[in-house]
Amino acid sequence: MKLGIISDEISQDPDHAFKIAKRLGASHVEIRDVWGKNVCGLSENEVLELKKIAQRHGLEISNIDSYAFKNYIDDREGHAQSLRTLKRAIELTKLLDLRFTRIFTFWWQGGLARHLDRIAELLSPALDLAADEGVVLAVENEYSCMVGTGGETRILLDKMRSQWLKVLWDPGNAFFAREEPYPQGYEHVKGDIVHVHLKDAAVENGAFKFKPIGAGMIDYFGQLRELGRTFDGVVSLETHYIPPGGKREDGTVESFNGLLRILQSLKDG
Repeated sequence: MKLGIISDEISQDPDHAFKIAKRLGASHVEIRDVWGKNVCGLSENEVLELKKIAQRHGLEISNIDSYAFKNYIDDREGHAQSLRTLKRAIELTKLLDLRFTRIFTFWWQGGLARHLDRIAELLSPALDLAADEGVVLAVENEYSCMVGTGGETRILLDKMRSQWLKVLWDPGNAFFAREEPYPQGYEHVKGDIVHVHLKDAAVENGAFKFKPIGAGMIDYFGQLRELGRTFDGVVSLETHYIPPGGKREDGTVESFNGLLRILQSLKDG
């Protein structure tokens, strides 16, 4: 299993973030926001500089993350901007010789069944672009979007029926969307996953709370055991957890160490 970290979960400064990622034991970094802006707002020279910094620290870039299709379904200008953003994300993905880039499924406005046809209609041009450029679109299940669970992701995949649409599986997001991520949610998507985000969570006093990996309610022992058997891609830490009185980097260090403890226990067992 290849381990990665989303770099801005440590710092907006890539040199510092990559140094910490390497020290923790990651082999990959995922680029979302850097130097105070989203990766799709960078120049080609800046993106190539990120690759050089990663290589200097002995790391590879797993993928880049835009926020494409985090807009409302009826927001025409927002949708047009998402398509422009996706085009740029695909350009940068190809520049870095990567094979997939992330998309979302519009802000939540009610049950998926009610909006499925419209979502499929709006995503069709994106899939045409992906096919033309040879870049897979990895749809992330996101609890604030129309597709938040593994079950909903399966419905979308069956609706679109495209080899260019795969899954960025996020067990933590499925948990927030009130699905048991493993094994239930995972069963729906396990054959179509190209990338994984890891975050843990729990419900405390009636509220959802991010937790370090291994300290929440998600069965990461089972999930990681299964991924170790069947998945040869990168799993990236996206902890979102910040300890009381601490900062993002502290939460990432704590979570990554929790991840390593689970992996070690699987190895020992």
